[in-house]
Amino acid sequence: MKLSLLVLAVISFYSIGVSASLQVFPTKVKLSTRSKVSTITIRNKGSFKTTYKLSAIFYEQSFDGQMKRIEDPGVEANSIIKFLRFSPRQVTLAPNEEQVVRFMVRKTSKLASGDYRAHIRFEPIKKEEEKDSARNNLVMMKIDARIAINVPIIYSHGNAEGKIKLKNFSISSNEKGSFFNVIMEKDNSIFPFGTFKIYRVEKDKEEFITVVNGVSSYIPERRFTFKIEDFDKKSGEYEIRFYKNEFSKTHSAMDKFKL
Repeated sequence: MKLSLLVLAVISFYSIGVSASLQVFPTKVKLSTRSKVSTITIRNKGSFKTTYKLSAIFYEQSFDGQMKRIEDPGVEANSIIKFLRFSPRQVTLAPNEEQVVRFMVRKTSKLASGDYRAHIRFEPIKKEEEKDSARNNLVMMKIDARIAINVPIIYSHGNAEGKIKLKNFSISSNEKGSFFNVIMEKDNSIFPFGTFKIYRVEKDKEEFITVVNGVSSYIPERRFTFKIEDFDKKSGEYEIRFYKNEFSKTHSAMDKFKL
């Protein structure tokens, strides 16, 4: 049991899209002054009836994007936990059964304009009934190395506009493959969430290189490093662009690199 709990603690944060037994949609909730209510649908994709515990938690982000769970730091750190309400807080689902979880923010009128955040943690507890000749009708509780899912909740209060800047964009290669690196700078009042796209630009032609969805930053300056799959290394000028989502036609920030 101790080993299983340790595995759960280590892998729990970066788990969206990895867990075979729990399906969550959407994988991010965006609330605002005009839209203070939203929902998440969870589905048990496993083979056992499972109970999920829901809780609101706060993560501190490092320069390299590592996330460390801490106690709620309060409004001063742009936490929305104090104002967030959700129901239910625990749900039991049979295999392939769904449940809608409802979210809302309340009593936010005195908040300063800007973005506020938290994560909703979906933590599974599996129960399995077993019978044997020695212990009839005994219910055994088995806890294994399941994956807890954490969904970001962003609340934009008032006019949450802010500037984003990309800098120090570079592309490098080693024995493990090709990678791109970039630093994002942002205003303290916003939490950007969107998509990176990289192009090789030659005169009026653009060659698409790669895309990374789900990019987010909660700190004034953060470094990103991602592997570029099947990269055909060519000399020339490359551009990295940040979009609000993969379907946006206008980028919010851009930087260049000459290889």
